[in-house]
Formats: sequence, structure tokens, C-alpha cells
Amino acid sequence: MMATIRDLLEQGVLMGLGAVALTRETAQHMVDEMIKRGQAQREEASELVDKLVKRGERERDALRKLIRSEVEDALKALNLPTRSELRAIERRLDAILRHLEGKAPAEPPPQGET
Repeated sequence: MMATIRDLLEQGVLMGLGAVALTRETAQHMVDEMIKRGQAQREEASELVDKLVKRGERERDALRKLIRSEVEDALKALNLPTRSELRAIERRLDAILRHLEGKAPAEPPPQGET
């Protein structure tokens, strides 16, 4: 299926502005400019703005997911302890300190909690 001129114009706008940064106001401004230049019809302006904004939202969501995934991979590669592992260490240290201060029975701190 061949792309229509309108599809090509939308792609050009998205690439030119960067879909990630596309806001409704920016999309409206771009569509208004397209109408002035005769590249779009006034009747389709609202639909075109909505379509551009939705595409921008999808692109932002995809970028957020990609960034989140890359950050998680980087953190795993650093072999940093998880929040639950840090909490377990904190509980064990608290138990040791209480024991040393004589405030708790001499029981070994819990092992293997994550």
C-alpha cells in the first residue's frame, strides 16, 4: 500500500519536531502552518492534531520503556543490592547492635532474607 501525501506530511512533521517532544500546542501550530501552505485541509485539522499528539504519546511511552529497561540492565550489571536486600542487612545490623548493647537476647540475626 502506498503512503498518501498526508501520511508523508505527518511523518515529516513527526520527524522534524521529534514525536517525543510533540505537544498539542505544537501540533496545532504545525497543522495551522500546513493549512496556510495548502498542505492540509481545515476540515481535517482537528483529526490531524489528535493523530499527531497520540503518536507523540506512543513515542514518549516507548522511549520511557526503553530508558527504564536500559537503566535496569545497567543496575543489574553493577551488581548492586536490591532494596529488600538492603532492608535485610539493616535488620541484621540492628539485631547485632541491640545484642552488643545488651538490649536483645543473644540470638543470631535472621539469615537469607531478601
